[in-house]
Amino acid sequence: MAETPDDELSLTPPSPERVAARAMVLAAMSCRGLIEGDAIKPGAEELRKEILPWLESIGAAGELEPDEAALLCTPLGSLDRKQQLNAGWRAEGMVVLAWALGRAKLPPAYVQCEPSDVAVAMGFLAELTETPLHDPRVREYSEISHKANSNLTLHWRLRQQMHHPGPTDLVDYVAKSTWAELNLEGLDVLDNDLAIDGVRIDKVEHGRFRNVLSLTQERHQAFNWLLGFETLFSHVTTDT
Repeated sequence: MAETPDDELSLTPPSPERVAARAMVLAAMSCRGLIEGDAIKPGAEELRKEILPWLESIGAAGELEPDEAALLCTPLGSLDRKQQLNAGWRAEGMVVLAWALGRAKLPPAYVQCEPSDVAVAMGFLAELTETPLHDPRVREYSEISHKANSNLTLHWRLRQQMHHPGPTDLVDYVAKSTWAELNLEGLDVLDNDLAIDGVRIDKVEHGRFRNVLSLTQERHQAFNWLLGFETLFSHVTTDT
């Protein structure tokens, strides 16, 4: 990864090796969440039992945090609804790291990734040589930062809409922002405000709004970790 810009020297981005290991951990967490409802299907519990030994075999288990390790060790059918959903949503952090490692494209801002496709692209449950841990390389810091700021712009606007419903001039706000290098790249604009699926944000259906908010927050956490806001993934906040 390129050197961190002078104004961000207080940040310590993770090494390419850690990015690769964390990507595999998030793939494992996503898989665990997505197969929770498959307890009665043949081979599903056996699949769960393969995940932790596989992480150990490729050298990624050291990136596991205690809560993650405990969840991976929990038999299928034993997670509560919140645990299941949270684990499944880790796919959106996974795709950010997979993108940073050059293993996957970053989906449009409002589109969930295809977890299985991303996991396969990173060699999930495959030999070490098929994973990014074999030769981890991460995109330039400036490229990651630019994408992160686009996602931050989206997250800020979503949260503002949640707390202060109604239209706003997002184009003007972004142009005048001094607290972050906000940008509208990859975002849709209608009447100078954010649009989702061609609908201005203040008119978007509630369920769709919550879906976009959830995937944006997951990606925000992954971007902030990549930028070096915290050493531990679980400690990363998504303030806007």
